[in-house]
Amino acid sequence: MTFDEQHKKFIAKEKDGNESIYCTYCYKDGEFTDPDATREGMIEIAVPHFTRKLGDKEAARQYMTEVVNKLSRWKE
Repeated sequence: MTFDEQHKKFIAKEKDGNESIYCTYCYKDGEFTDPDATREGMIEIAVPHFTRKLGDKEAARQYMTEVVNKLSRWKE
């Protein structure tokens, strides 16, 4: 998730109260909400949401694959 002004409310917090690099959907109080989540699982969770936005399931999957692969959690 990008943290522009519109999405700033979704920035998660670390245990010390500082802002995290993760969103509130994935991270809370310094820990992942689903520590066993996989890259592929995250993509599949997001595909329906982005299919509505982009109008095409495969375009949504491709977009989310690009986004998720850039996230620190799954960056190789």
